[in-house]
Amino acid sequence: MSGDESLFNPEDFLRYEARCRGVQEEAFRVPRRIVLLYQNDAFEYTKKILNGKLLQWFLGERLCIGIVDGNEIGVFRAWIGAPGAAAMLEELIVCGAKIVFEVGLAGGLQPSLEPGDIVVVTEAIRDEGTPNHYFTPDVRLESCDRLRKLLTKQLASEGIIHQVGSVWTTDGVYRETRGKFLKFSNQGVLAVNMETSALFAVGKYRDAEIASAQVISDMLTKEGWLPAFKQEKVSSSTHTLLKSVVKVLTRA
Repeated sequence: MSGDESLFNPEDFLRYEARCRGVQEEAFRVPRRIVLLYQNDAFEYTKKILNGKLLQWFLGERLCIGIVDGNEIGVFRAWIGAPGAAAMLEELIVCGAKIVFEVGLAGGLQPSLEPGDIVVVTEAIRDEGTPNHYFTPDVRLESCDRLRKLLTKQLASEGIIHQVGSVWTTDGVYRETRGKFLKFSNQGVLAVNMETSALFAVGKYRDAEIASAQVISDMLTKEGWLPAFKQEKVSSSTHTLLKSVVKVLTRA
C-alpha cells in the first residue's frame, strides 16, 4: 500500500528454512497450479482425485502433488483465518504457485441459498485486517476473471447449480452481528467466510491468479445462526466442486 520496503520477504523465509534443513531451496518447489483449502476431509478427497503423493513441506504434511491429464497439480491445506492463510499463500507463491483456486466453506446470507449450495466468488468485501497491509481500503479485492469464468463454464457444462457473487470476509467469527448481517445481506453479498479477501490481496500484490469458490455450510438469518456443517449435502457438494476445480486447473 506504500513504497515502504518490507524488512523481510517470503524469499528470506524460504532461504532460512532450506539452510536450517540442509537442503536446496528447490526442495520446497510446488506446482504452478494449486488447490488451496482448509478442511481435512476436503484435503483427503482431493488427494484421491490427484492420486498424488503427500510431501513434507515447511509446516508438516500439508501438500500433496499429483498428475492429471499430464498437468502437475497440488492441493494444499492452509491454516484457517486470514493472516495464516495469507502467509501460507505468500510462501506457496515464492515456491512456484501462480494459479491458485481456493475452495472453502462459508455462511450463507441470502434466503435464496441453503446448505450445500455452491458460490463462485467475484469479490471479497474486507472486514479483516490483513489486506490493509497490502492495499488501501478503497482498492477492490476481486477474483481472477479468467479463472472464475473457466469454473462457471465448467459447472454449467456439468449441470451443477451455482450462484455467482461477492462474499464478506471477517476475522471476528463470533462478532458477525445482526447489524453487519443486515448491512451485507441488503447489499446482495452472498456469504461470509474468514480468508478470501486476504488471499485476493496477496494474489493481486504478488501478481498471481487467484479465484475462489465456497460451499454453504451454515446460514445467518435475522433470527440467528443455523449450522449445517455435518450435513451430507455440504460434504457431497464440496467433493463435486473439487472435481470441477481440478478439471479447470488442467486447462488453466
